[in-house]
Amino acid sequence: MDYKNTSNGGLPFSEQQIRRVLGSPEGQKLLQLLSRDGGAALRQAAQAMRAGDYALAQQLLSPVMQSPQAQQLIAKLNEKQG
Repeated sequence: MDYKNTSNGGLPFSEQQIRRVLGSPEGQKLLQLLSRDGGAALRQAAQAMRAGDYALAQQLLSPVMQSPQAQQLIAKLNEKQG
């Protein structure tokens, strides 16, 4: 997906959507998963995104995001978004 052509600084979602997801119990659990290594991968991914390297950000977070626990949380979040 080409994120550079979207609004909101190149992100495919709004700040309000981010706040809603991260404020949910599932979003909080997902953040905990992403922070297990002290948040190093999450910080590196955020830095890559700020630099416009979305592929690197995805690569850095992929191991955690592909875990069964993360997949369950993502499915629940998607259900809530309808």
